[in-house]
Parts: sequence; structure tokens; C-alpha cells
Amino acid sequence: MLTGKGGTGKTRVAAALGLASGEAGRRVLVVEVDAQRSALAEAFGTAISDTPTPVAPNVWAANITFKPALRDWLDRTVRVTRIVGMILNNPMVSVFLDVTPGAREIVILSAVVGHLDNFDQVIVDMPASGHAVGMLKIPDTAHRLMRTGPIHDRAGEIMSFLRGPDTAMGIVALPEEMVVNETVELYENLGQILPDLRVPLVFLNRCAAPTMTDDEHKLLARLSVNDDLSDEAKELLLAGRWDGELERATADSLGRLHSEIGVTVVPFPRLGVLGGFDGGPVKVTQQMASALRRRMLTEARQADTP
Repeated sequence: MLTGKGGTGKTRVAAALGLASGEAGRRVLVVEVDAQRSALAEAFGTAISDTPTPVAPNVWAANITFKPALRDWLDRTVRVTRIVGMILNNPMVSVFLDVTPGAREIVILSAVVGHLDNFDQVIVDMPASGHAVGMLKIPDTAHRLMRTGPIHDRAGEIMSFLRGPDTAMGIVALPEEMVVNETVELYENLGQILPDLRVPLVFLNRCAAPTMTDDEHKLLARLSVNDDLSDEAKELLLAGRWDGELERATADSLGRLHSEIGVTVVPFPRLGVLGGFDGGPVKVTQQMASALRRRMLTEARQADTP
């Protein structure tokens, strides 16, 4: 599962993880949760629906929304098509579900769990951090309050999934002070509400690799106070200062994440227009997947080295 502050690029990271795992030979499903406008479809460059759609070799994608997930849940629970239709068409049922706290979240998370046996890996693009934390609190609450019945049973299945040894949450962040602050807070909140849920990784998106020396940083600082530069030189200076600031922000963010929460941080370079690479969202996803695949191969070689 992946979450993070809105705008960090978590959907693109989820798609890249799916492609990298698919290239490694795993059967992978990448799902987004109750998205009104599918960012995952944009990342893969193809339309997706509530049922798994092939998007690359060994990779499928889906957008799990409430109504199709509810029908699937009722099909598995009631198992009589005519009765399922009567329930779905009953306006009182819709009112009941709308006013029942957590019903929507239980149904959607139950649909995610329902896909686990069909794939080697399921990557869940969760909502942004605040909504994700609220969503993850609901199964335990529902399981305790509902002493019996289908909601109790489904909530129990979801909790078993969240607490399982094969389940982990990754957090997507940016090299920005406020985002890093919220990432640290999110990590702590997840530890409080789900102490058994592993959070082993932070994906630091849109990083700048250290390319400038200390002398070059000092030169930029001296030139910044020079008013005699040509317009072209000023533009180049502005670009250099921007790169320098991003390099420092990346280094500071990596240091803070390592020291304050102590998890593995996976940096992604700047791609797309801001990174000087205007290849469209699909190409950017592929570039991110390639970076992940190189990292996976490097780690595998290191593990094999005595």
C-alpha cells in the first residue's frame, strides 16, 4: 500500500512499482481506491475500470469504486442474484449505507482483499494521508462494535490483511520541509493506529542528484549579488540557483528521514517537464519503473555477493 500527502506523485510511484515488479516476473495488480478521476489510467496511458485490466506484461490495474464493490460483496454474501438486485434497487438500503459510518470503506477494502489470491502482489494506491489514516481506523472499530454478521466478518478479514506479514505501507514524500514534517507525523500516526502494520519505505519523489561542488555553490552565491550580468547570464544563474536549492533540499530531506524515522528511503529523480524530460505521463512512469528495476537488480547482486 502507498499513501502520502496529496501532490507527492504517489499514484505514479504505485504505477512504477507495478511495472518494475511485473518486469521481475511477478503477477501484479495495481489498484486505486474510490478515485473519481483515475490518475492510474493516466499513469498507464489506458482506460481502467473496477475489474482488473491488463496494462503491461504481468501487470493489471483497477479502480475500485463503491457501487461495483458493493455488488461484488453482496454476490459473495447473499449469493442469490435476484435478492442482490432487490437490495441494490431498494432506496432505503442506499440511505442506510450513506448514514452508516465506515460502510463505504469496509466495502472497498474488502474488495481489495478479495483480489489477493489472484496475484503475486497487490499494490494499493490509497487516498492522501489524512483520508488514508481515517480509512485504516475503520475496520478495527467496525470489528469491535459489530459483534457478529457480515460487516464483522469482513472487517476481521481486512484486519488480518493489514496485520499480515506480507502487508506493508510505503509513504511517498517530496524534498520539501513541510512535506517531510507531514511524512514524519504520518509515520508516527500509522504506528499508533496500526502497530502491526510494517512501514519500511519512504519514496522521496522529484529529488535532485548532487552534481554541484561546494565551490560551485559559493560561486553562485557571489554571482547572485552581481548586478552587471547580462539577461542570458541572469537566466542561467537563476537555473543554477534553483538546482542548487533543490540539491540542498534533497540532502536535508534524506538526512531528516533517515534520522527521525529510520526507514529505507528510495529517491526518485526529477522527471517530466521540471526535470528537463517532457515525455508525457506514461513515459515518466516507465522511467521511474526503470530506476526501481535498476535498484532491485543492484540489491539482488549485493545480496548474492559473499
